[in-house]
Amino acid sequence: MPKKTKVTTRDIAKKCQLSQTAVSMILSGREDIRFKQETIDKVLHTATAMGYVYKKRSPKPVDSLNKTILIMCPSLSTEYYTTLVRSITKSAAAKGLYTMTTYTMREKKSEEAFLQTAQNSGFYGVIYTYAPQAVDMINQLRHTLQFVLINDYNEKLRVPLIELDSKKSGKLIGEHLISLGHKHIAYMSTPLDPLELPRRRRLEGLKEAFIEASLDPDQVEVAALTQEQWDYYLLGNRYYDAGYQLITQYMKRPEHPATAFVGTNDQISFGIMDGLQKMGFSIPGDYSVCGFDNTLAASFERISLTSIDHSIEDKGDAAIRMLQNSHASRKNPEDRKSALLRLEYEPELMIRSSTGPCPG
Repeated sequence: MPKKTKVTTRDIAKKCQLSQTAVSMILSGREDIRFKQETIDKVLHTATAMGYVYKKRSPKPVDSLNKTILIMCPSLSTEYYTTLVRSITKSAAAKGLYTMTTYTMREKKSEEAFLQTAQNSGFYGVIYTYAPQAVDMINQLRHTLQFVLINDYNEKLRVPLIELDSKKSGKLIGEHLISLGHKHIAYMSTPLDPLELPRRRRLEGLKEAFIEASLDPDQVEVAALTQEQWDYYLLGNRYYDAGYQLITQYMKRPEHPATAFVGTNDQISFGIMDGLQKMGFSIPGDYSVCGFDNTLAASFERISLTSIDHSIEDKGDAAIRMLQNSHASRKNPEDRKSALLRLEYEPELMIRSSTGPCPG
């Protein structure tokens, strides 16, 4: 007795004079593809008559999410963040991991929503590239979700840290300017919110350099945007525009004694430089300008900005290694109570043509 041949979608397609793909879609009940009702009836009737039994396939397990790292980024409007995200992504790919970058605008609600998604979806880990707003939630989730923070030390957070030490960076710039004879400088920044530790600690470092040089720390002026002014720059090169506005406002004051200006990042410093040059001043002949982050543009010959290098590329690779170490220790009960890793890269002052001796 001949063995009964199993009916396939190819057999049904041949009988109905349709493509095998169309038959498979109809039998699986695909609702996103529309067929004429008479075609659907014809396929279903033929399948029944031929004894075909459709078995729904179990979806293959997807493991891409548990190999995905969520990168928390406040914005991608500066070269610092785009370089850091690129470095993290490149290092993750080399380890067989994926990345997903979020743009939170430093809003706590956005952070919390993304963190909840990361926990519920089983993400591999979360890398923060800035000072977190959702501190309490991170502390709650750190036992089940791996974190790495790339920022200044925050005593309220118990997560692995790649430390920037912005205070030390500010002090390096302060010492450099003092060595050139500058005794009155202006620190120009976006809003000095208490949660924005790097901005505030850079200012602390500048003042500390003045104190150690027996100079009055009040001679480090602060010119910072209000939150209302900052919110105005929602689109475009907002940091550059902020720097341009800050220097324009400062030079319109009845008195503006600063002989050197320090932007809280390179983009703000670029705006300061363009503003000064448009007003007819020379750099560094009339005024010196410094920045932070040592982005690629800072090294361009026509800009040549003195800046602080933070080893951005190295930090991306280190963040991935930290996440992997955290996962490895979770698998080993003996390592679960091990000390949190805290890694610091020494900031380096990159002296270029934007700084020179104090005039007069």
